[in-house]
Parts: sequence; C-alpha cells; structure tokens
Amino acid sequence: MINLPKVDTLLLKHVNGRLYITLNRPERRNAMNDQMNDELHQMADFLAKSAAIRLVVLQGAGGHFCAGGDIKERKNQTDQAAQHLDPARDRNIRSGQLFKKFFGLPQTLIVVVEGSAMGGGFGLACLADLTFVHRDAILGMPETTLGIAPAQIAPYVVQRIGLTPAKQMALTGERINGEKAYRLGIAQYLADSNEALSDKLESVIQQVERCGPMACAATKDIMHKVAHQIDDEMIEFSADVFSRLNKQDEGREGHRAFVEKRKPHWMA
Repeated sequence: MINLPKVDTLLLKHVNGRLYITLNRPERRNAMNDQMNDELHQMADFLAKSAAIRLVVLQGAGGHFCAGGDIKERKNQTDQAAQHLDPARDRNIRSGQLFKKFFGLPQTLIVVVEGSAMGGGFGLACLADLTFVHRDAILGMPETTLGIAPAQIAPYVVQRIGLTPAKQMALTGERINGEKAYRLGIAQYLADSNEALSDKLESVIQQVERCGPMACAATKDIMHKVAHQIDDEMIEFSADVFSRLNKQDEGREGHRAFVEKRKPHWMA
C-alpha cells in the first residue's frame, strides 16, 4: 500500500500501479475551485516523486469531466478583492503551474471525457498523453464569451490541434462534440457509449502496461523537449493578460451575465 495525499474534492483509487483520480464536485460539473486546484497540485507533486505509480487516469464524477474554473468563486474573489490585490491573477498563475505539472508527469496521463470539458477541463484534455472522449461529450473554450481569455490552456490547445483551428474555437466560443474532438486530434480514442468507453480504456491501459514505465517516462521527456516546453515566463505573461481582462468592465460584465444566466451586454 502507498500513502496517498488526503483530499476532499477528489476520489482516489490505486490499483496495481494505476492511479484513478476522479474530480468530485458533481453539483458544479466538477468545476475547479481553489480547493480542488490545491489538491490537484498535491497530487502532481506526489506523482512526480512516486515510482509506485506508472499510469494516471483522470476523470470526472456524475457524468461530466470538468466545466473549467469555478466562475462564481472567481467573480466573488474579484468583486471582494482589496485594492492592489488581484486574487484572480494569482489563481490564474496557480492554474498555469498546475497544467505544467500535469503535462510533465513521468507517468502516462490519461484523461477520460464524458459530458462537458470546458475551459480548464478542455485544457486538461489537450495536455494529456492519451485522451478518450464519448461521442456525445461537449468540449470548448468559452472564456471569450465571459470577456476573458483562455490564458493558461492556449499553449496546450495550439500544440494539440494547431493555430488555425485553435483560434477558430477560441474566437467564436464554439462548442464541439466528441466526434469533432476526435477528428481534430484532441482525443485519440472515441466511443459511442459508456460501456464502450470503459472497454476501450481498459484495452489501451493494458497496451501501455506492456511498455516499460521508465522507458515511457524518458520518451515523454524527449518528445516534450522536441516540442516547445511551457515555461514560467509564458505562465506569467498569460496571467497578466487574463488579469487585465478579468478586472476591466468587459470581464466583469461577462461574469455577471454568467451568474445571472443572461447574455452579456458588451461595451461598444
């Protein structure tokens, strides 16, 4: 047995070198609040040093993967922030650091997308080594519809599907289904039902387990160096852009409209 970190917003299951991490805020479609972000950081730090786990499966509870960041929490933090403090910027940097950690895990990282994968959830689907998607899942980058930018996930999306389709999705706020996500290369595996998704997942896991865990970790490291790495300077730059948008009138209106369940009234 290994001693896993103590968490409240995640469900953990360790089986024969596999670690299943389930995002567990189903009442919010597993939106990532500060607590979940902190607990995912704990998990990433733990995994970076764990030789007992060679494969990680990240999934969501309640029929959804992840609706992205908790917008209500972020709006309240911005509205209540004291002068000269910017908790949304700090939170955005923390998210960027989290994505960087999960991207660089030595373990093979698998993401399973059912239901919705928006914003940060979409970013996780794009940075995973292997991504599975249900045909009826809905994925997208809705940040611009809130008057902000997909700041920390943009590098992973562009790296995954290319600049032109990434801009098309971000600048229109388009939501795509699992089949289109598969065609774009966001997911390598597509399933028509939950049963088929589970069967395909188990089959691919068994294929991964035929490979040497150290060899897989080294292969990831080599391939990430061939492509560009996400560095701290990029995380800071993205957070600055996000912070500026989040604090100005457009970002505040986008968040108010979301909470009030109405269309935003953009400024001329």
